[in-house]
Amino acid sequence: MKSDAMTAFAEVIGEGEQTVLLLDHRGIVRAGLYLDSDGVDVSAEIGASLGGVGNEATRAMRHIALGEWRAIVCECTHANLALGPADDGDLVVVAAAPEVPHGFVRRLLDVACRRALAWRREVA
Repeated sequence: MKSDAMTAFAEVIGEGEQTVLLLDHRGIVRAGLYLDSDGVDVSAEIGASLGGVGNEATRAMRHIALGEWRAIVCECTHANLALGPADDGDLVVVAAAPEVPHGFVRRLLDVACRRALAWRREVA
């Protein structure tokens, strides 16, 4: 089962320099794998750092009354990130190399969110 969770997004990301994680509301990795440039799995560290981001985005949107949040896109030194809500407070995280266009990362987030929902139904 753990192996299935680690490869849940393999078809979504293909062979490119991108990765997808599915985190619960506390930042615990439910599915996916994040390897750093040395090939070390840093999924748990990334999850711990992003735990609560979805809740904070929801809270912020409630205060400014713009509707539900759909995505947060960040351009960083080492990666471009896109974050999106999944079912039950889960968070989908897409990370890609900095040279990957933002539009592609955002589109990949949409596909990864749909895959996350399907994967959760498969394992339920």
